[in-house]
Amino acid sequence: MEGVEVRFFGEFEAIEEGVPLPVRGAKQRAILALLALQRGQPVSADRLIDALWGDGQVANPANALQAQIAQLRRTLGAAAIVTSEAGYALGIGPDDVDAGQFERLVADGRRLLGEGEMALASTVLGEALRLRRGEPLSEFAYAGFADAERAHLDELTLVAIETRVEADLVLGRHRELVGDLDALCREHPLRERLWELLILALYRAGRQAEALRAYTEVRDRLVGELGIDPGPALRALERRILAQDPSLDFAVPAPPRAVAALTSTGNVRERLSSFVGRGAELEQLSDMVRSSRLVTLIGPGGVGKTRLAVEAAAALRQDHRDGAWLIELAGVKEPEGVAPAVAGALGA
Repeated sequence: MEGVEVRFFGEFEAIEEGVPLPVRGAKQRAILALLALQRGQPVSADRLIDALWGDGQVANPANALQAQIAQLRRTLGAAAIVTSEAGYALGIGPDDVDAGQFERLVADGRRLLGEGEMALASTVLGEALRLRRGEPLSEFAYAGFADAERAHLDELTLVAIETRVEADLVLGRHRELVGDLDALCREHPLRERLWELLILALYRAGRQAEALRAYTEVRDRLVGELGIDPGPALRALERRILAQDPSLDFAVPAPPRAVAALTSTGNVRERLSSFVGRGAELEQLSDMVRSSRLVTLIGPGGVGKTRLAVEAAAALRQDHRDGAWLIELAGVKEPEGVAPAVAGALGA
């Protein structure tokens, strides 16, 4: 099935040269999903029949399966589905499924973090998170056969987020991480690692009291809902904050390896939390950026101008050969400081 990619994230679909293939009918789509889950390994006819007609309402399920396979071959190509004694398999490799690409990038990012390559780790994990266009395999949420894969990809997404935040904290991005981490802790209130990262980001941002309040909140949640105390890592972090342990302070990391090939689309970070309620504004801003060389957002502080601008930049970066770049000018006090800030952001 050369040139075809199967997408689990967002709308389930098979893509050939950027164009969705018309896989129609619930049974055909379920067969495609069942085969794609195995990343090119065979699935037995019995397993397919059990997943599709386990209710016994089809008189001859073997014939029904063959008919559905034949129709799927007409859509995907005659060589798309390989038949063997072991069953049926898609003619694809792991990287022909977006979930396979996601798994590889997350593994690469975690390896780079372990090697101390924080900038590279953050970039690679950002590429992984951009693949998550929506919930995985949501079309089959009630089918049963996709439950394990959905749970696996959801957990791996949280691992990718946590690992990227860990890298970004080492890179000194604690202030910009606080808002996203706070939202993530509300979405996953019992996930201790997220709270640990939020508390550390708050502390490094000079917000020690808020960091301790966050610890109290997660401790009370764990005790109240699960009847357990925070784990050793969280308890140790609280003690170190109370003692104002110097090792918690931000330390300038060693210069990273070159990341030019990985950052060709700019330095705009993938947002970790959802962006809802401002879709109309985002669409309007995106249209204005496409038609104008300069667009300025104005308004009182705190209304979300920067967040809206970053969301628009992330949405439009693929439209521009050199991507989208964020230049932080909040700390620039004099006009002559603008050029160095731009050069620094561009890595010049």
